[in-house]
Amino acid sequence: MPQSPAYGKGDKMVYGPFRKSGMLRDTSLQPGKKTVETFEIKFPYEEKDGKPDPATIKREIDVTIKLWYMPAGGDHKKGVVDKDQYLFYETTKTVKVQ
Repeated sequence: MPQSPAYGKGDKMVYGPFRKSGMLRDTSLQPGKKTVETFEIKFPYEEKDGKPDPATIKREIDVTIKLWYMPAGGDHKKGVVDKDQYLFYETTKTVKVQ
């Protein structure tokens, strides 16, 4: 689904579809086309005096990626696995900060 001008943050659309002049990013999956996505992950840390303490920042975390298919109109919170939503792919990778 193309993203709104809010960069996908929050639950409100900044401008309705009738006011859009263009898409910022197309995140749709096209058949037979390879797609590369980039995600920013904040590593957990503790604060000291209101600032991040570099000594407590985790240097590696395990990230699990799941690719789900849900037919149009599906609700991921109420859906039933293998009936309303289908898991296509799942993998876990260790991500390290260098």
